[in-house]
Amino acid sequence: MTKKLKCFVFSLFIILIVISCRSPKPIENENKVQTITITETLHDTVFKIARDSSSFNALLDCINGKVVLKNVIQAEPGRTLKSPRVRLDNNKLSVDCDLKEQELYAFWKSKQVKDVQEKTITITKFVNYLTFWQKVQIWMGRVLLIALVFLLLRFVYKIYKPLMV
Repeated sequence: MTKKLKCFVFSLFIILIVISCRSPKPIENENKVQTITITETLHDTVFKIARDSSSFNALLDCINGKVVLKNVIQAEPGRTLKSPRVRLDNNKLSVDCDLKEQELYAFWKSKQVKDVQEKTITITKFVNYLTFWQKVQIWMGRVLLIALVFLLLRFVYKIYKPLMV
């Protein structure tokens, strides 16, 4: 009885080994590389103010030995300058034209982000595929294996049935 049990276990082990044989699945490797580069640059500049001028034209006259402003012909302001201030005191002409100091200095930061992603996927391709006839043989072997298992179980059942009754 132990010899029959050992034979049965050995047969079952052989059947499991035969069933477990299969071709490997394709190997798929995936590599991801992500690189983020941040570049910060400091910029500065000086803005130049274009030159500017204003003008004033007038006629002068002499009355009783004193110079008098007779007629203003033209008074032109500039882009940023206003029309000049004109004063006439004791035969002295004063023209004032003021432009406040203008200095423009600017700086700023620019940030440049460069994101590089590399993705590598490697798939192993099989060159040797099974033919139709090889697939038929594999399926026929499976059917034969199932039939052998059925016959073996039937044989074991016939041997142990009389012992149970």
